[in-house]
Amino acid sequence: MNQSELQIRKRIFYLFLIVVFIMCITVFRLAWIQIYRSDFYQQLALEQRLRKLKVEPQRGFIYDRTGEELAISGSADTIVALPPEIEDPEQVAAELDSVLSVEYDEIYELITRRAYAVYLARRVPSEKAERVRELDLTGISFTEESRRFYPKGSLAAHILGFTGVDNQGLNGLELTYDDMLRGTPGRIMVEKDAAGHEIPEGVERYLDANDGNDIHLTIDHVVQYIAERELENALQINEAEGGTILVMDPRDGSVLALANQPSYDPNNFAEYSPSSWRNAAVSDSYEPGSTFKIITASVGLEEGAVNVSDSFFCPGYIKVEGEKINCWRSGGHGGQSFAEVVANSCNPGFVQVGQRVGRDDFYRYTKGYGFGDATRINLPGEARGQLYAQEEVGPVELATMSFGHGISVTPIQLTTAVSAVANNGVLLQPRLVDKIKDNEGEIIEKFEPQKVRQVVSEETSQTMHDLLEGVVTEGSGEKAQIPGYRVGGKTGTAKHYGVDKYDSSFIGIMPLDDPQLVILAAFKGVTSYPYYGSQVAAPVFNKVAKDVVRYLEIPPSEKGSQLAEDFEEVEIPDVEGLSLEEADFKLRELGLNFKIEGTGDEVVEQLPYAGAKVREGTTVILFTEDSRVSRSRYTLLMPDFVDMTLDEAEELASKLGLELESGAAESGLIVEQSFEPGVRVEAGATIEVKLQ
Repeated sequence: MNQSELQIRKRIFYLFLIVVFIMCITVFRLAWIQIYRSDFYQQLALEQRLRKLKVEPQRGFIYDRTGEELAISGSADTIVALPPEIEDPEQVAAELDSVLSVEYDEIYELITRRAYAVYLARRVPSEKAERVRELDLTGISFTEESRRFYPKGSLAAHILGFTGVDNQGLNGLELTYDDMLRGTPGRIMVEKDAAGHEIPEGVERYLDANDGNDIHLTIDHVVQYIAERELENALQINEAEGGTILVMDPRDGSVLALANQPSYDPNNFAEYSPSSWRNAAVSDSYEPGSTFKIITASVGLEEGAVNVSDSFFCPGYIKVEGEKINCWRSGGHGGQSFAEVVANSCNPGFVQVGQRVGRDDFYRYTKGYGFGDATRINLPGEARGQLYAQEEVGPVELATMSFGHGISVTPIQLTTAVSAVANNGVLLQPRLVDKIKDNEGEIIEKFEPQKVRQVVSEETSQTMHDLLEGVVTEGSGEKAQIPGYRVGGKTGTAKHYGVDKYDSSFIGIMPLDDPQLVILAAFKGVTSYPYYGSQVAAPVFNKVAKDVVRYLEIPPSEKGSQLAEDFEEVEIPDVEGLSLEEADFKLRELGLNFKIEGTGDEVVEQLPYAGAKVREGTTVILFTEDSRVSRSRYTLLMPDFVDMTLDEAEELASKLGLELESGAAESGLIVEQSFEPGVRVEAGATIEVKLQ
């Protein structure tokens, strides 16, 4: 054998080894696939042949507190095209074009896609689906999808919100609780061949969808209807941009009704302007005006800066840092007790209360009532309102805040805060959802009343009930009176800057001997006359409240007003130089209240001064050695003594803690005084007057 043949044999041998090696690898690989990994590849092949269709779960229902259905889900036909099975797409597109509200070109593009299945029209009306069925088109199929429906139309639209084409929540509680309501989709799986035809005796699988959970609200559909009806009627009488009515149970923070205008029907929300979807009760802020005086009064009482029997004088205005702040009543209210200041809604009186409380404490209570923060009512788009930064609040800002100007609040903030005044001073988080149940009726989450904080004392709360009753029985809220029930409340009117538009409101508590309702009626951008809260909003409160107490079967009141009693006049004793314990005993013995300013143990000054004749129950301010800063807050508003007799002037001056000096004259009318009315003077100051 020569060298050449040997070389050829070697090459053949190596080639043989390579072929054997490759065959061994191939056999090993085939064995690995067909024996060891057969289950895996069998499943992979099956999944390639399976066509999957999504099965939408039924969205959970929404009920009111009585079990009435507010949002439900029903079945609707969805038209599906199966492109691999369509033989003549031009003909199919032409026939569907005459039935569906879809253009020919769009239909053709959909049914010629490289896809197993595409949606042509989702959740179509039953009559349209039936017409497509009658066409009996190859490659056109149907599936059922859940469709959201609101059986009561626009009722509670801003609470419920609405859903989109994929049954996803887009607004209101539908958006907030979308994860709870939506559920988990299921699947239909059918085995198809490469051409997309169903394989006889092939695999079919159905995975059940898990339906969404049901939500039960605190809303009462009857109370909601009453609120919406009266709101709509009011806007037909008064020209306004919109309005809000809120009804809350102050005992647990439950919202019984939340109505806004303009409104919309969530069944056809796309037909309405997006501005009508806006939930003004939580998303819009406005200047509360005199309704905020409820807060100022409660803070003054809680801090001991004022008592219901304290004496005030209103000449028609008050000057703060050179700025003149007018009372709404031309000429002012003259001498009045604090109870009358509240009933008369006297701006200068409330400015003085705010000054007595001081910036830091006033701001602390304002934040304590929840202003400037979200209430966490769990509706989308909640606004926080607007407050000055605390360091930016000067004397003028404090003065205007005291009577509800220069700040903005949302309707839900104000209603929640006043509910705290009604509920023994306890601020609760407002509630819209009571409980959530699964699709088997089991409670999976219960929302209990949630206390935020104690803002003022129970004693202050009870006093405020009586003061607010005076507003309704003797003041601007008389049109809110309901025979047989004790009602307390406050009107509010605020002018828009630069235009003749007003925000008019009334917020009321009833019945005062057992508060079960706080009702706010607020109207934005009122342009008709009269525009006052007493004329626009108070009558609406009256109509809503009368129907609600009848429906809820709230019994009439049994108690009378606690402010009807007569106060006796007492003379302020001299407690300067006494210890706080001695002063306490001496003042309480005469039926006088007191507030201590400073941290010392001895009284160095008092207001009013000794000898002043005041009503029983008046607050006497006791200053200790280190109270110089707080002393400056207790200046007095100078009254107008002109045209008074000397006796009349001395009686008023005594109540306010001022001294009069008339010279030798003892008769006639006062024609001149040494301090201009409306300016601030130190307590105990001597006022020179001239008689003629």
